[in-house]
Amino acid sequence: MDYLTTHKTATKNKTIMKNILLIITAILTFISCKAQQPIIPLFNGSDYLDTSNAYYKDVDGDFTKLIGTWQYTNGSEVFKITLKKKEQDLYNETNEISYYEDVMYGEYQYIDSNGIEIINSISNIDSFTDVSEHFIYGGYIIDNNNLPICDDCSDNERRVKVLIEDPLRPYLSYKMIIRHIPGEVLLGTTEQIKIKIKRSTTAIVPEGQPDNDRIDFDEITLDKQ
Repeated sequence: MDYLTTHKTATKNKTIMKNILLIITAILTFISCKAQQPIIPLFNGSDYLDTSNAYYKDVDGDFTKLIGTWQYTNGSEVFKITLKKKEQDLYNETNEISYYEDVMYGEYQYIDSNGIEIINSISNIDSFTDVSEHFIYGGYIIDNNNLPICDDCSDNERRVKVLIEDPLRPYLSYKMIIRHIPGEVLLGTTEQIKIKIKRSTTAIVPEGQPDNDRIDFDEITLDKQ
């Protein structure tokens, strides 16, 4: 084997070893970062959204039990929502800390009491990489010490608060409170959720734009589909 061939082979082998070392280093760094990542409960966790690289996790499944499609029907009126859960969603604020958290997201259909379809975005449930682009998004777990008070909730019962948007009136901000009602096989009852949708007091209506609420509900009950 001549000098050039030997030199070329040695250089190639050196490059391969260098790439292997880089891959090993990257894997070890990833494992090390994961090992150092604190997992903090979303509900009553310490330092909520204030710990860099933390994973704020739905440890008790408050979000998980809401996953699925749910529907309310009253005559011609229909309110249907599909909810999903995104685990370990990265939040990275410029010049601030980065962290991960579990979040809820979804889309909905609303047909009013006159049978007129106001919105139907259900088909967009898998359309966005960034789940915050969905018309239903968020996930704040609350107990009965938080408003609105739930008169018939048990002492340890928890609910979930998310944002919901009217796509034709994005300047109106709404919050939706979701309460899960387990089904009872022996009693023949269906798994349900109860929801309340109210406009946020911080909404600012642009001049000349409509300000009436189209998705405001005191409380309705939706069955699991």
